[in-house]
Amino acid sequence: MRAKFTLLLTLITMAWAAAQTARVQIIHNSPTPNVDIYANGALLLDNFVFRTATPYIDVPANVNIDIAVAPANSASALDAIANFPVQFQAGGTYVVVAAGVVGGAQPFNLFVYDMASEMANSANNVGVLFFHGSPDAPMVDITTGGNVLFDNIAFGNFSSLANVPAASYQLDVTPANDNSTIVASYNADFSFWKGRTAVVFASGFFGGNNPAFEPWVALSTGGTFPLSAVATPVTGAKLQVIHNSPDPAATEVDIYVNGNLLLDDFAFRKATPFVDVPAGVTLNIAVAPANSASAADAIATFPVVLQDGKRYIAVADGLVTVPGPGFNIEIFDMGQEQAMSPGNFDLAVHHGSPDAPAVDIAARGIGNLLTDFTYPSFANYLSLAPSTYYLDVKPAGSSAIVETYEANVSGLAGQAGIAIASGFLGGTPGFTIIVVLADGTVVELPTAKIARLQVIHNSPTPTVDVWVNGDKLLDDFAFRTATPYITVPAGVNLNLGIALGNSTAASDALVDYDVTLDNGKTYIVVANGIVGGNPGFNLEIFDQGRERAAAGDVALLFFHGSPDAPEVDILANGGVAFDDVNYAEFSGYVDVPAASYQIAVTPANDNSTVVAKYTADLSFWKGRSAVVFASGFLSGANPGFEPWVALDNGGTFPLPVDNNFTGGNGGVDFIQLPSNDGDIAAELQLMPNPATDWLNVLLNSGTEARTRLSVVNLMGQTLLAQDLGVVQIGQQTIQFDLGNLQNGTYFLRMENGNTVKALPFLIAR
Repeated sequence: MRAKFTLLLTLITMAWAAAQTARVQIIHNSPTPNVDIYANGALLLDNFVFRTATPYIDVPANVNIDIAVAPANSASALDAIANFPVQFQAGGTYVVVAAGVVGGAQPFNLFVYDMASEMANSANNVGVLFFHGSPDAPMVDITTGGNVLFDNIAFGNFSSLANVPAASYQLDVTPANDNSTIVASYNADFSFWKGRTAVVFASGFFGGNNPAFEPWVALSTGGTFPLSAVATPVTGAKLQVIHNSPDPAATEVDIYVNGNLLLDDFAFRKATPFVDVPAGVTLNIAVAPANSASAADAIATFPVVLQDGKRYIAVADGLVTVPGPGFNIEIFDMGQEQAMSPGNFDLAVHHGSPDAPAVDIAARGIGNLLTDFTYPSFANYLSLAPSTYYLDVKPAGSSAIVETYEANVSGLAGQAGIAIASGFLGGTPGFTIIVVLADGTVVELPTAKIARLQVIHNSPTPTVDVWVNGDKLLDDFAFRTATPYITVPAGVNLNLGIALGNSTAASDALVDYDVTLDNGKTYIVVANGIVGGNPGFNLEIFDQGRERAAAGDVALLFFHGSPDAPEVDILANGGVAFDDVNYAEFSGYVDVPAASYQIAVTPANDNSTVVAKYTADLSFWKGRSAVVFASGFLSGANPGFEPWVALDNGGTFPLPVDNNFTGGNGGVDFIQLPSNDGDIAAELQLMPNPATDWLNVLLNSGTEARTRLSVVNLMGQTLLAQDLGVVQIGQQTIQFDLGNLQNGTYFLRMENGNTVKALPFLIAR
């Protein structure tokens, strides 16, 4: 449209070049569909959009011009719905605004201002003109800083042009001659428009019809934009009330505020939406039995003073007639009616079960959300992406799951709510978790028994299908691919059938397995071995899977899945990360900084013989977990040996061979040292493991030799050292101070004569 408009203006200008001209800007402010505008039968503006404007353009002066307004996509000026004869004076500057409603109480019209200007009266000022174009709004004043800028402007009228410093202003709209009543306020930043002019035009319907009222700005260049509203000062507070007392005598209650009945027969596990209440004054909240006559029947009264502009959640908790915590109204003063981020669901938490101990609440795949959460505490809002979450409730400090709850918040984006532990852990009504939304909706979370499961295909066989209890779980599951962690039922028998790809029914399975998974556990299942071969096909199951690590770490698990490879050690940057792992075995996790590592494969207990080295860049996987799995045949059969990585999100990739490997050097491969040249090797044991502040090193020396102990990290760096001097033959225990080392995995390295040993240990404080 812009190219067509520019060409048209060029042609009109050429045609009128010999005539005297005026300068005109046209603004479309009629809440009607797009229009075409003709001048003396020639199309001037095609498909002219509501709340847009032209720049100032040259038009003929001192001649009659018939302005015709037609619906968009009109064929000619004959389609006009209205015609307006105008004449502009030579050298004049005009603003023409199309406003009003076709067939409305304020009919469509062209409103002309004949004292316009394209430039302000000085380089540091901006010239501002106001036009009242809201058909149902009364006469108004526009003020700024308490000073009247535009006075007594009615619909269809322009103010005079005001030249003000080019700065940012708050424009207040008030009724004419009543500047103490501010109807609305807007931010108007004119600091960028020095030396130029703009038209502020009231647009839309003030009474709430569509389009809604908004002040817009048309710059002298034709650009338009709305002014942003200033939030109206809040007066009063907002309050949501929730009945969570499980006392049998308080199944229903009446609630009074300052003697007035607020809630009648208010039932257990019911809630109000947020309602407006006075702020800054004492509110006497009285709770009385249902069907009470007045606040004088109250069983308890609670005086509260709420702050202006805040949102509160008041939860009736505790017990009236049953032994235990007394009846009370617990107040949460950080209530929200909406999520802070429109794409998330914000959830606060309240422990409201009077006989339940302190609990930990964890989300599957995420970790602990709340730790040592006691009655009647509140926890501030958690921001949750729309999804389904499985929440495990455990006694504080314990891994035992009391119950698992399913929270599906996938349809609650932009909303806020509070989860409340409700009822008796050992009585009636029974314990559950309810979620109360800001509108008063109460949802009881269903319980669930589920496990988390990742499946890795490491059997060098054709693509397979995986069936579970007769339903196809994985279709055309390829070798060396993996699933993300998925949620599966726990506590029930799962019949897993493995069939060739493109199978049509569970009965096509070549092999099947019956497994029962424990609620709350995380599993890794590796399809391994050779169908019809040796070693045979099997599902190897690891029941201590993890989906997350500490923020800067990656949690690594190793699985030995190479059918013809012997027992191996896996070294990371020279340190033994996984020790003595046989075929079909899992190593257990190590947590290491998310970085790039040189991975070496050696025979078990012979770390000087490096079979192969690989580069593993895990720097991108902070806070996550991965499985490194040996795959293929070491002997050279097809497929060849490769270590692969399966990420917790299901991504898989092979580790590239480290082509620069030329042998141990520089102390990096500190475990790859010569053998003891015939000396009787020293034996080494570590206790306790995991350790806290001290490590007891049990040393059984087979020779009289100088001995040195050191703590080395996974990067091969020596962090602590202790020289023991010449150690006699025999057994002794040395206490090694671990100082201020952080939690994590380390190696205790012993040099005893020609013998060098290193054992991994954990620090867990």
